[in-house]
Amino acid sequence: MSEIESHCRKAARGAGLSWGEAEEAGQAVRRLCAAGLAGADALLAYLTARDAGTVKTGACPIKLGSQMIDGANPALAACHSPLLLLPFLSLLAEDQGNALALQGRVFHGMVTPEGGIYLIQPASEDTDLSIRPTTAPTAELVWRAKCAQDTYDALNLFCQRTYAPETDASRAKGAGAGEDGNS
Repeated sequence: MSEIESHCRKAARGAGLSWGEAEEAGQAVRRLCAAGLAGADALLAYLTARDAGTVKTGACPIKLGSQMIDGANPALAACHSPLLLLPFLSLLAEDQGNALALQGRVFHGMVTPEGGIYLIQPASEDTDLSIRPTTAPTAELVWRAKCAQDTYDALNLFCQRTYAPETDASRAKGAGAGEDGNS
């Protein structure tokens, strides 16, 4: 799980999210993967749409989720990749000791105070999201993240934006593999 979290954190940073937002994105994907859900796919969909400029202002699931766990009550009028909101909502459910549902016009998910995250109806983007108390079964956590190779490779393109360019000066100071055959 730590590898997918780290990879997604780098991808989020490479896509232009702040370090704090990138950290939250990585942790959200990890929690989704632990629930057996396609967190990396959801993050890739969001980052790709964000990179293309098609995400509406105020519809960032990472910012909305961070605001929720910081005690704010953000307007959930629109959200791209609402699946990414569920890990944040899960933290609220744990704090409150109640299962919570997140539902929009299409999207529907729920979380339990034990850390369970359930996707009932997926949506890549949704409006009129609301949070309400609900009942949900207990969850079994997964200990190994599943991520399709093409998703991992696409996230890697965002990761590569965070790497420093190779220079003669950095090599002279010992950066890189040098001449030991690992280049």
